[in-house]
Amino acid sequence: MSRMIKALGVVALALACSVPAMAQKFPSKPMELICTTKPGSSVAFWCQVLANGFSEQLGVPVQVVFKSGGSQHEPVVYMANKPADGHTVMHVSASFYGYFHLPHYTKSYDDFQLLAQVEKHVYGVAVRCENKWGIKTYEDLVKVAKKNPGKLAMGSNKIGSTHHRQQLAFLRAAGIPEVRFVPYGGDGDVVKDVVGNHLDIGHASPRTWRAHIEAGTVCPLVMLTETRLTRDPQWKNVRTAREVGLKFDIPYQWQGLMVKRGTPEPIMDRLIEALNKMTQSKEYQDYLANGTHILLDIKSDRKWLNEDMKTNQANVKDFMIEYKIIKK
Repeated sequence: MSRMIKALGVVALALACSVPAMAQKFPSKPMELICTTKPGSSVAFWCQVLANGFSEQLGVPVQVVFKSGGSQHEPVVYMANKPADGHTVMHVSASFYGYFHLPHYTKSYDDFQLLAQVEKHVYGVAVRCENKWGIKTYEDLVKVAKKNPGKLAMGSNKIGSTHHRQQLAFLRAAGIPEVRFVPYGGDGDVVKDVVGNHLDIGHASPRTWRAHIEAGTVCPLVMLTETRLTRDPQWKNVRTAREVGLKFDIPYQWQGLMVKRGTPEPIMDRLIEALNKMTQSKEYQDYLANGTHILLDIKSDRKWLNEDMKTNQANVKDFMIEYKIIKK
């Protein structure tokens, strides 16, 4: 018995020592950053900036892999089938509060661990200036939508996303709930279809709208924020949801990173160290300066992150049931 206990102790010690050793050797091969959107969106650009930063800080190539099918179910399954060794990191957002409740999901948050919430994003509503409805202002939108229930279509990100929830809450507060929802894989396609006159109203990041506002093709209607976006030349004079008289709890979007549950703590610490350093780099600071809708706000305490996910998943589930996105 004593020999067995001694042998078990040796094994336990070896395992304990192997984790720090693993972290010291990490990364030992090229890495993947799964970006849960499509190329062309503002988040896709962020993913590439992150990949460049991780590569510089960790000394290995980092490939951006775009996967966004099935309201982010595709990247979740892909991530779940990878080893819990830190070599695969997945972009995640506040939208996952809702995604994990969708009935087709085969994985839950229990299969993963949030690495960090990195930054907050805000969004704006806009139309093509030359549109068949004659909409050029927020007031025009309300008037036309009320006169034509169910005829206008508004596009934003996937079913159950923060964008979808923000759109629903915005329309209800404005008294125009009968607007058709068109889900997209990323806000790049939302803007493209508004510009192409295939979509009446779009919900997307100010950065993605920017070139088309500058060209005079797109007219911004309202910022879904509490304060104006004063740092953005195209949006600084656009009224906020509060300024047009809307009173609702605005669901704000954050962008972050997730790893597979079971990834060793020292490896997660190493990734966070690299993240903190890269966000101080010139490339990242230039990205923030150009992305006037972005606020760097890194949160990496794992206990807090898990509690935040637990609390907000419950709150968002109630919202999704209320709006009949999912069944009770």
